[in-house]
Amino acid sequence: MPGNNDFLVQIPDRPQALQRRMENIGAHVAHNKQLLEAGTLILSGPTLTGHPASPTEPLPITGSVLIFRTGTDEEVWRLLEADPLAKADVWDIEKATVTPYRCGLWKPY
Repeated sequence: MPGNNDFLVQIPDRPQALQRRMENIGAHVAHNKQLLEAGTLILSGPTLTGHPASPTEPLPITGSVLIFRTGTDEEVWRLLEADPLAKADVWDIEKATVTPYRCGLWKPY
């Protein structure tokens, strides 16, 4: 059962990590789907240098943003370290920020 505290995570990719990211994205998504179903992960997605001009252009990925709902920031760090992108050395985990967060308004889509 997740805790009631939300945490905003911003985590950059290591330089030259795009190929490793692509090789591990399936495992990362499967891992995060389990966390979503458990109510521990609220949202996640890549950060970008900008939006592509067309849908066929590759995304200029720079890292990830995630919102977790759990008890403590220590639990967030454990969750990050268990992620396939962390295990594949895609994320620069030492540069991650974990910030306590409270959602005021949101609109589901």
